[in-house]
Amino acid sequence: MKHLIVASLILAFAHITALAQTAVTNSVRLSAVGAPWDIVIEGGAPDIKTVRTKPDGAYFLLYPGKDELNISFYIEPAKNCKTSDECRDLVLNAGNPAWGKYEGLSKARFGQFSYFEFFRPEVKGLPLQMQDMYAQYVDKGYWVDLHISKVLYTKQDRQLFERLLNSVKFVEKGTGDKNIDQIRKTADGWLKVWGEQKCKESYGALTSISREAIKEQLWMEYCKSTHMGVGKLKSRELIAAATTSSLPGKPDRSGASLRFQSEFENGRAIEFVSLTLEKDGSWTVSNYMIQEG
Repeated sequence: MKHLIVASLILAFAHITALAQTAVTNSVRLSAVGAPWDIVIEGGAPDIKTVRTKPDGAYFLLYPGKDELNISFYIEPAKNCKTSDECRDLVLNAGNPAWGKYEGLSKARFGQFSYFEFFRPEVKGLPLQMQDMYAQYVDKGYWVDLHISKVLYTKQDRQLFERLLNSVKFVEKGTGDKNIDQIRKTADGWLKVWGEQKCKESYGALTSISREAIKEQLWMEYCKSTHMGVGKLKSRELIAAATTSSLPGKPDRSGASLRFQSEFENGRAIEFVSLTLEKDGSWTVSNYMIQEG
């Protein structure tokens, strides 16, 4: 009996440990094809709203979080500037007609970033009182141009900008993240079934929440028409991943979303795969979308 109790405790501990390993935090991971590193933002990181790509670069716009910051990233080869200071001055000197009239221009360094910032009392005739910061970083032949802005800006909001800059980490591409690795493995397995045009099987592998929301026949039609439009897959590379500890409408469920820059017979595209963390600690695909890259 004593041995049975010990064995039960070991199994229970192993189960708790497995669940702990799948604990999900809010994070965003961004990169571009060819870039040697990923941008990682942990903690209160917002989700990804827009992705646009070029063969060797990418643009990401994030949804504003609770702090109401507008955040975007460009990642490109550093062809016209070689240092963070040079890239900062390149962006500043190039200017942008959309900036309009601004005041309080300053430039400096903060941590790993070189930046410039200014205040705009009005934006397109509206009294938005917006603060804009453009922060640049260069490493290993690639540079990032980070734009942060906030409307109805006050001096107290300065800490929000600095907190975001401090939260941005540049991590060597391929550096292990157990959560992302498991999510990617699940997505890759599902995408293999999808790519083989096994429409019924790909539907059956969706999370139950998704199968309740969309009828199988609609999925079958969507699957067939999508494959006809893009043709055969030539290449696929993960360029963005976001995880959230709580899904909208399902606060007890965690989720993730992946963006792939993919090349098909009929052109480049962005593939979007969202996933849900099940109660047993496994991931399942909940949605798939594709858009022109």
